[in-house]
Amino acid sequence: MPRNGSRVVPHPPDYRRGIPMSNPAPKSPWPVLGVFVLLAFAFSGLLGLFQSVIDAEALTLAQFGPALGALATWLVYRRRLASLLPEAVSRRQVVAHTVLMVAAVAVFALIAGALALATGQDLAGVAAVGGTPFVLYLVFQLVGAAGEEIGWRGFMQPLLERRMARLAAAGLTGVVWAAWHVQVFATAPAVAVSFLVSTVAFAILLGYMGNGSLWQRTATAAVGHWLINVALNVIAGDEVNAAPQAYFTALAAVVTTALFLALFVRARAARERRAATA
Repeated sequence: MPRNGSRVVPHPPDYRRGIPMSNPAPKSPWPVLGVFVLLAFAFSGLLGLFQSVIDAEALTLAQFGPALGALATWLVYRRRLASLLPEAVSRRQVVAHTVLMVAAVAVFALIAGALALATGQDLAGVAAVGGTPFVLYLVFQLVGAAGEEIGWRGFMQPLLERRMARLAAAGLTGVVWAAWHVQVFATAPAVAVSFLVSTVAFAILLGYMGNGSLWQRTATAAVGHWLINVALNVIAGDEVNAAPQAYFTALAAVVTTALFLALFVRARAARERRAATA
C-alpha cells in the first residue's frame, strides 16, 4: 500500500484486468468453478433438509453450502488451486478495507432507512428474531455470512478474476449468488428483479472491498455481509423481501456501490498522477 507520510491510504489494487499475476496460472479455472457451483448448490439443498433444528430466521443452514462446496472442490483440485488462488496482502490493507466496508454499510443503511421513513414505513428496530435473542442473532448472522463468503468472495470471485476484470468477476459472482437464493424468485416479479439488482450491487461492493488471500477476502466480505443483513433486519424485519422495502434496498445498494466505486476510481487516478510526477 502507498503511504502518505505515515498514514496508510486504503485502496484496492488496480484490478481492471483481474488479479495481478506475477506467476500467471497455466491452468484454466473453469472446471474448478463448474464443480464448485454444482457442489455449493447441492450442499445448500442438503442442509436445508435439516433446517428444522434451528429457526431459519436466526440462521439459515444453507448458508454453509458455499463453504462446503469450496472445501470439497479444494480437496479435488488442490494442486490446480495452488496456482489459481491469490496471495495475501498486508494486514494493514485488510484492516483499512474492512473499516471502509463498515462505512459503506453505514451509508447503505442510512439511505435505505431514510427511504423507508420518507414513505411512511415503520422501522422494525432491535428485537428478538424468531424467538432468538438479538445478541445471539448477531452471532448466528456473522457465522452464516462467513459460511457464504468463503465460497462466493473467498473462492469463486478470485477464480473468475483469472479470466476477467474484477468488476465482471464480482458481477458474475453476484448473479450466481442471487440465483442461489432461489426461493426469492417465487415472489412478485418486481420484487425478484429488485432482489437481483441489490444482490449484484452488494456483490460488487463486497468484491471490491475484499483483497488478498481467500481468508482475507472472506474476513472483509463476511463483515460487510453480516452488517448488511443486520441493517436490513433492523429496518424492515420480516418485510425485507417484500414491497416496497425490496425496492428501497435495491436503490440504496446501487447508490452506495456506485459512490464507493467512484471513490476507488478517484483514488486510483490520484495515485497514477503521483506516480507520473514522482
